[in-house]
Amino acid sequence: MISIAICEDEKIYRDKLKEFLGKFLEQKKYSVEEFENGESFLERFEKDESYRENLDIVLLDIQMDGINGMDVARKIREWNKKLQIIFITAVPDFLADGYEVKAFRYLLKPIGYEDFCKHFGKCLEEIDENKESSIVINDLNTGKTVVVPTESILFVETYGRNLLVHIDKNVYRVYESIGSMEEKLDRETFFRVHRGYIVNISRIESIKGRTAIVAGNEVMISRDKIKELKERVMDYIEKVMK
Repeated sequence: MISIAICEDEKIYRDKLKEFLGKFLEQKKYSVEEFENGESFLERFEKDESYRENLDIVLLDIQMDGINGMDVARKIREWNKKLQIIFITAVPDFLADGYEVKAFRYLLKPIGYEDFCKHFGKCLEEIDENKESSIVINDLNTGKTVVVPTESILFVETYGRNLLVHIDKNVYRVYESIGSMEEKLDRETFFRVHRGYIVNISRIESIKGRTAIVAGNEVMISRDKIKELKERVMDYIEKVMK
């Protein structure tokens, strides 16, 4: 079941998006809930944990009365890092701000079905890929074997003879070399920025000098890795925008 939210203050576009969804997802099971402003969406999203955790895609208008779509997206990222966000806008001036909230897909008004299919289809592909990718680790803190979706990994760092695997809501400690961990992770998404750090490129919020900001955490970058990291980040953005 694909769970979708439409947050758009113009009814004509809410109706159009529902029409497109019905056509595109004709052979799939899905649910869609519509909201006419950012406040009503956030009230549902923040209060209902089950809804928040199971929502797959939000089609989000940027220019709305009250709280705008970009601020809604920032709130979303405080709770859910993996939710797919597709912005809807009549003005492309906001496009550069999307990287901050990991939203690389935009539908420009008036919305055409072909453009919708291109971006929505890519989102579904990414959701499927993320669900399939995981690693198995033995957490020394609890003594348990844990299956960790790679999409949830923020970064990995050396900690003495162990590794610390930082995920969205936890940190696992494993007895493994960083080279071995590097081999397990997808090289298109993960990059070893330093002899003691591997980062998830998709979770980098900004790069400041020799520091990458990953979900609010500062990760050191080797001087000889800065150029390549910036190139990898740009390659990632271009890939998800295709």
